This record gives sequence, structure tokens and C-alpha cells, in this order.
Amino acid sequence: VWRPARWANWMFEVGAYNASSGNFTFGKGGNQGARGENRGGDFFVENIYEELDAPGEFFFDTKAKRLYLFYNGTGPPPAAASVVAPSLRTLVNISASRWAPARGISHSGV
Repeated sequence: VWRPARWANWMFEVGAYNASSGNFTFGKGGNQGARGENRGGDFFVENIYEELDAPGEFFFDTKAKRLYLFYNGTGPPPAAASVVAPSLRTLVNISASRWAPARGISHSGV
């Protein structure tokens, strides 16, 4: 659920789906970016194979270990195209506080 003016969003897991009514029930989540105006906006669903309908969307089948990608371009993807998927949840983490700030950090070669 996007916040007004798109400055933050709330993310929820799907708690349940009722196929006969077509209704979804939100599960856990909703605590990300929850500040400011309380009126919700439009929403999106991610990582559902049947919802791949726009360029740039993807679905990862954890059981088959297969990634489905809706190519973000016109025509078929180039024969030499490759997809890079990170295997680390966090690549770099710098922790600091007001009393122990992070200093002298540089990153190069990217």
C-alpha cells in the first residue's frame, strides 16, 4: 500500500486468499514507512507468477529454483542477455550511532 505522494509504502504478506469470493486478507507487515498521512493509496502484489504482466516484473519459484522475468524492452531479449541475481540479503552494512558515528568510509571499483 503506497503512502500519499509515494514517499513511503507499507508491505504486507498475504495472510489468506478466498478463491470463492476473490478476497485477499493481509497478513503480517504494515510497519514499514508508517508515518505521516494515514489515508492509503493504490497497492501492488509481488512474487506471484500469474501477475507477471508488465516489463521489469519477476517471479522466483523457490521449489523449482527458477526465476521468471518479464523482459523490460521491446522485442525478445538479446541472445547474449544475462540476469544477475544476488545471493546475499545484505551486501554492505554500516552501523553507527550519534555517539559512535561511522567515519572515513569509502567505496570504489563498482
